[in-house]
Amino acid sequence: MKLIVENKPNIYWEANAIVREILNREKGEPVHIIENKDRFILSEDEINEKYSDLIKFYVKIFDESIDVLKGYPEWKELFSIQSNQEDYGFFESVTRFTNAKEVDELSKTEFFNACYYHLQNINAEAEQVDLDDMEETRKALEEVKDRAFDAEYYIGKIMASELDNDEKIKMMDLFQHADERFSAYVELIQRIEKIYLKYYSDVEHYVKSKVELFSSSGKDDVKDTPIANYIDAERWNFPSDESIHLYFSIINKGTLGMTIIMDESIRPNMIFGILFEELTELLNKEKHDAELFVEQMKALGEENRFNIMKLLSQKPHYLKEIACTVGLTSATVSHHMEQLIKAQLVYMTTKGRKVYYHVNDKKIEKLGELFDQWEKGCKK
Repeated sequence: MKLIVENKPNIYWEANAIVREILNREKGEPVHIIENKDRFILSEDEINEKYSDLIKFYVKIFDESIDVLKGYPEWKELFSIQSNQEDYGFFESVTRFTNAKEVDELSKTEFFNACYYHLQNINAEAEQVDLDDMEETRKALEEVKDRAFDAEYYIGKIMASELDNDEKIKMMDLFQHADERFSAYVELIQRIEKIYLKYYSDVEHYVKSKVELFSSSGKDDVKDTPIANYIDAERWNFPSDESIHLYFSIINKGTLGMTIIMDESIRPNMIFGILFEELTELLNKEKHDAELFVEQMKALGEENRFNIMKLLSQKPHYLKEIACTVGLTSATVSHHMEQLIKAQLVYMTTKGRKVYYHVNDKKIEKLGELFDQWEKGCKK
């Protein structure tokens, strides 16, 4: 898997992440580097002191961005729409389905196509196109491009989604007033990007250190970079002629994520938070392992997820196969997979642009070892 290390953050993604951060924030409110402070080996004060320059950066850009967002009430409402992912809102996720590095590079067509892709991802109707099916998905992508800005077409997709009624109304308003809403969106994000860049030099050294670290091998294979510590690169079957673009994020400081979609015009990408490794190293391992075990038991305690794990224990499957076998919609299965991945019981690989789900045998072995210890204790 080839990796292109970008030497600057994607400021388009960063600006959208800033909007998400300030939606429910008051001006002057303090910023904290961590949540769940009892999970770390250092105190909250020690961690805040360690990254005091980052905190100052966040306070400046968040407070100035709050004043800007007040002038865009419609977009404040739109940014409040949640996808079925816990950490990202709908429109922050949409940014990952574009090639834009700044909003000036974003066309209206690319933006609304990206909205469509994400609607497909969270669609709850079994008859909708499954994004794991290459042939069907390509047909769907051609259809959406042919019917760009056809409000009735998009409204049908919105009504079939898992968004709640209030969120559906907001999304329908977006598509019905596409020109006006898109112009306001570009203007908003341009202003947020400008604030971000004004203070970027204060924390640029975090990004530079990551770029240097990830580029030090002089090779572009993922296996030769620190990413291999977090992704089982040996098991990824990604096309050798296509590269994944890696961006370092200051705003999503503790994030590691990857986006690959069927539309081959959209570059596969990864996002790596500038403190992802650092915060991982500061975790209280014993407490973290205990919390992960509880998370795993909760994941396995739901009947559908239990059945999915039994299925995956036989061989890897892609989303549509799982849905057909266990008798659930693709969207429902996708939601269950998120829970299993979060609990580290399942991991993903690719074959072409199709995503397969596997049982994480290393984590299952660890669970087995824990139960063995308990069994031995019971026999004493």
